[in-house]
Amino acid sequence: MIPERSLLLLSMLALLVLVLSQHSLAESQEKKFKRQHVDSGQEGNPGKKYCDKIMPKRGMTKGKCKPVNTFVHESYQTIQDICHEANTACVNPDMHNCHKSSHPLRITECRLSGGSKPGKCRYRVKSAKKHVIVACGGNPLKPIHLDATK
Repeated sequence: MIPERSLLLLSMLALLVLVLSQHSLAESQEKKFKRQHVDSGQEGNPGKKYCDKIMPKRGMTKGKCKPVNTFVHESYQTIQDICHEANTACVNPDMHNCHKSSHPLRITECRLSGGSKPGKCRYRVKSAKKHVIVACGGNPLKPIHLDATK
């Protein structure tokens, strides 16, 4: 029979292992930002089916269709450099430490079309050049949230 104290220690150890393993499996904010918002390989006008193809490829249609998403068509370094621009107010009140690009960047906005459902998500595509506002975190600073485009 295992003493009660040993059982408690084993339970706590098992819980610690579980918490640590889930933390290591979780996608970092930086990786999530890259997956959801960076497509530096896209040149020029992406075409009408761009969003229909990239949204599932980037995992944003699993279980439900993400209603709106923006991709920035610049190098990750260019986007990361925004974190060193002057601070600006975040549009999302839950965010802080936002920075606005000093010049417009090439973006594509994907907006869910009516009648879409998981597995058949259809998007409207809008390409533009806009200023990008990102929330930054970490040390060194890295983009962790695409706050807005203007």
